[in-house]
Amino acid sequence: MGDSVTSEGNPWRARELLAGGLVGSGVVVAEGVAGPDAVNVAAALVADGNAAEVVLAVGHASGSLRSRAKRAGISRVVEFGELAARGGVAGAKGGLGASSLAPAAEGPRRHAGASAATDCTDANGVADVAASLGERDVVCQRKCAGADPGIRRREGVPVLCLVSGRGGVGKTSVCALWGHLASGWGLRVAALDLDLAFGNLHAVCGADRPGDLSLLAGEGGCAAGAIDSLGVVASERLTVWGPCASPERAELVQPLAERIACHLTQAHDLVLIDTTTNWGDAVAAAAQMADRLVVVSDGRPGGMPALARCGSLAVRLGVARTRIVRLVNGCDARGRDEARLMRAAQGFEFAREIRVLDGGGEATELLASGHAPELAASGDGFAESLATGLAQLLKELGRLPDNEGALKALEGKRRQRGFLGRRREVT
Repeated sequence: MGDSVTSEGNPWRARELLAGGLVGSGVVVAEGVAGPDAVNVAAALVADGNAAEVVLAVGHASGSLRSRAKRAGISRVVEFGELAARGGVAGAKGGLGASSLAPAAEGPRRHAGASAATDCTDANGVADVAASLGERDVVCQRKCAGADPGIRRREGVPVLCLVSGRGGVGKTSVCALWGHLASGWGLRVAALDLDLAFGNLHAVCGADRPGDLSLLAGEGGCAAGAIDSLGVVASERLTVWGPCASPERAELVQPLAERIACHLTQAHDLVLIDTTTNWGDAVAAAAQMADRLVVVSDGRPGGMPALARCGSLAVRLGVARTRIVRLVNGCDARGRDEARLMRAAQGFEFAREIRVLDGGGEATELLASGHAPELAASGDGFAESLATGLAQLLKELGRLPDNEGALKALEGKRRQRGFLGRRREVT
């Protein structure tokens, strides 16, 4: 047989090969390992236009998957079971069995960092698929295994993860302000943007560029030194990581999210994680590892159902209710929304509720222009109520710094309310 089989585990390298010496080849994209979805890899290869045919090989092809593949222009979708029934693939876990096709003389190309056993299994399985489909060249996806196995989470460093069930509720604003407030209290803060495709936490924090996390998905893997090099300084003690400079590479970074967050605990006193409303692998991993999962909501119509779905999902992911905190953004300073908030709280079992005053248009403008440090130090009701909420969380976790600003924030600001000089806490 004169045809050759080339196995490549890195999707980006695969695209480069097809644009070069393998242009015009037929391609099989096989699922079954960690990394970008096989259908997304196949769709990208179709869009590049360098492959004669792109075939998606999966364990089970649902109607939805076949529809997505058709819309993307993928030539065929085949199931490993179908191939085995035709005698092309020996049955095995995941549809990948012992090879019935002899590889080229030099053997399949191994992706950097992959073990010999893993490489052999993947390459042989893809060779089986190629033999059954009659393809000349094969490119498959496989997770890059060059990550640093020594990365561990440091005990005692709080990780606060902000999530929501809808967009526009202020997660990024809260994360940025908390970062500057905590750094002002003397803490070394790492802020991680897990809105990997379109996040702007770096800009709101005042950093001049994103800390491009997509660079961690390359040949070198997610090594500790590589993570450190991507942090962008926003202030003296606040450093920001993320998102991805190229949105199309965001999916490559999702499996690395927990590893990145764990490493950030090594050199910092607090890790803040901003997320996207789409709960992919990265957000789920961050929610599960967080000491406090802060569910951010506001008073806009439709907010309560989104809040309920978000809280329910967190519980299904195994997050204890004692670790879930509700943060209500945009509260009225005079408490005129008290009745509405009380009704909304019924049925939601959160460990704590933090109410943040409405910052108004001025706060929005300051944050949009990267002036979060000035807003954090302004004494504005929005910033002060956020400071009180953060101080309460850190005290619960036993990590509130012995700092005048932090202790003052913990007390909260009190305003004159009601008759006969009664006072009531509004934060």
